[in-house]
Amino acid sequence: MNGISVIICAHNSADRIRPTLETLARCEADFPVEIILVDNDSTDGTSRRAEEMWSSCGNDRFSFSIIKEPQAGLAYARCAGVRAASFGIVIFCDDDNWLAEDYLMQAARIMRDSDVGAAGGCSTPANPEVLPPWFYTFSWGFAVGVPISKIAYLPDPPATETLVSALWGAGLVMRRDFIRHLYSLPGFPALSGRKGAELLSGEDLEISACLSAAGYRLIFSESLRFKHDIAPGRLSVSYAKRLFANFGAGFAVHGQYTKIIEAMDQPWRAAGVGCARIIKHALLGRLNRASCLSLFAALRAPALLTRDERQIYETVKRLRGARSLPSKACPPVLRRVASQSPA
Repeated sequence: MNGISVIICAHNSADRIRPTLETLARCEADFPVEIILVDNDSTDGTSRRAEEMWSSCGNDRFSFSIIKEPQAGLAYARCAGVRAASFGIVIFCDDDNWLAEDYLMQAARIMRDSDVGAAGGCSTPANPEVLPPWFYTFSWGFAVGVPISKIAYLPDPPATETLVSALWGAGLVMRRDFIRHLYSLPGFPALSGRKGAELLSGEDLEISACLSAAGYRLIFSESLRFKHDIAPGRLSVSYAKRLFANFGAGFAVHGQYTKIIEAMDQPWRAAGVGCARIIKHALLGRLNRASCLSLFAALRAPALLTRDERQIYETVKRLRGARSLPSKACPPVLRRVASQSPA
C-alpha cells in the first residue's frame, strides 16, 4: 500500500459538501492521500462549490481532483472513482460523512493485513438534537451505529475489531485492485445503487458478498469512526418508509450470493438444504424458481437458474477461480445491516 484514495460520490451535494471536505482536510496521514470527488450527474453546481471549498481548506498535503460521471447511480459513480484512483487502498466517503482525524491512519493500519479485503467502522449522528423519537430503532438503515446485527458479535474489551460478513458503504475501506477487478466483471453489479431521488440500495451488500466469495476477511473496527450529517428532510416518516421499502432488493441479492457461495463450498449440504426448502415451500404453497436456487447451484446447473441468479453465479465462479486466499469462516449473514448512508 503506497497511499490512500478517498472517493466521494456526490449528486447535487452543493449544500452539504463543505463539512465533509473540511473534516477530510484535517485528517492525519504520513503517506500520500488523494481526494477524488465524483460529480454524479449533478445540476446544482456541486463541482464548482467543492473546488471552492477545498481551496479554502488550505490543505496542500492531499491532492484534490474532480471527475464527472454522467450516468446516474451510486455504483457507476464508485466505479468511476475506482478507475481514477492512484493508490492501493480506497475509502468510499459519502458526501455527508465526517471522518475522524485518525480515520486514514487507522485504515492504513488495518489494511496492512493482506487477508483483510475491506474494513468498516461506526458512526454517530452529527446533529442528535434534531432526531425524531423513532430514529434509533431504525438507525441501522441510515448507516448510524455499527454494522453488526447482534450484541453477541461485538468485540469484548480490550479487543476492538471483529469479523463480520457484511459492511455498509459509508466509510468503507477496500483494496483498489479487487474492487477494480470486480467492476470489470460483466455480471457486476446486479444492483446499481441510488439513482437521484430513487432510494435504491444494496450494492455494498453485493460488494461484501463478493469479497467473501474471493476469500477475503471483512473487519469491523471501533477505531474507524465518523459522523453522519443526516439532512432534516431525510428524517421524516415518509422518507424512512421509502428508504426501507427499497432494502428488500439488496437483501435478496445478498441472499442469492450467500446461497451460491455455500453451494460451491459444501455442495452436498447445500443440495440437502435446497431439497428441504423446496418441500417446505411446496407445502406452504410458495414454491417458485427462487426456491430451487441452492439445489441448482449445488448441482452446478446454472442453465436452470433465472437470468439474475445466473449472473450472480458466474460472478462468484469468476471470483473463486481467480482468488489466491482461502475461505475464512465468518459469522452468520447480517440480516439487518444497512446498505449505505441514505445521503
